[in-house]
This record gives sequence, C-alpha cells and structure tokens, in this order.
Amino acid sequence: MTGVLLLVCLLASSAGQEILEGEASRFAQAWETGEMGDLQRVMAEEGIRLHLPGEEHVLIRPRQAGAAISAFLARYPGGSATVTRASLTGGDPEKGFAEIRWETGSPGVEEPVTFTLFVAFASNGESWSVSEIRVLF
Repeated sequence: MTGVLLLVCLLASSAGQEILEGEASRFAQAWETGEMGDLQRVMAEEGIRLHLPGEEHVLIRPRQAGAAISAFLARYPGGSATVTRASLTGGDPEKGFAEIRWETGSPGVEEPVTFTLFVAFASNGESWSVSEIRVLF
C-alpha cells in the first residue's frame, strides 16, 4: 500500500512539474513578444510583487504591473526569452518558480544585454498564477 501511495505522489508531482514548465514557457514567450494581455492574464488577481531594475512594486494589480512592464520593455527592443529552470517548491497550495534568461538589445549598445527573470507561481487548482516577477540585470 505504501508503494502505491508513493507512486501516486510521484506521478502527481511529475504532472505538476510538466504543467509548471508549460506555464513558464508561455510566460517567457509572452515576455519575449511583449504581449501584455497574456502576461496580465496569468498574474494573481489579488496582486503581485514586481521588481524591475530601479523599481519595486508590492502587491499591485495585473493591469498596473502590465503598465510598468510595458514601459520597461519599451527600453529594450527585441530579444529572446528562454526558460533555464522551472521547479516545484511544495506547499499548499502548490508553489513553484521559473528562471528565465532574457537577452535583448539596448539603444546605443552593440552587445546584447542579458537579464534574469525569476517568476514565482502558485497553483490555484486547475492552473497556475504568477505571484512575483523579479528582473535582475
């Protein structure tokens, strides 16, 4: 009986990991293309923590976060965003995070600029929502 319970737990964890990885990839794609509607749809309705270089916002609504992110992205045209790690961290409800490497241009600079995004996710049953976005230079 213990072996069956362990197998069920491992399968559930594996499925949760795959779902989190998919959510992280969708987030990275939306960040890369600057699709604010897609980014805002996955943000926690009760608010998120947003840390951009030189700015910190605590528990702001998705629309406000979208406006701040849009202004930030306007300074860095183009680029690519790649998920480098996604991991479940446990808890009830389940939590996880993704690490995303974002390489982009910067006006007046020939070399690409690389940022690391840390995105915290929380499960709300059937899907995941973003509770924190931290952008590091």
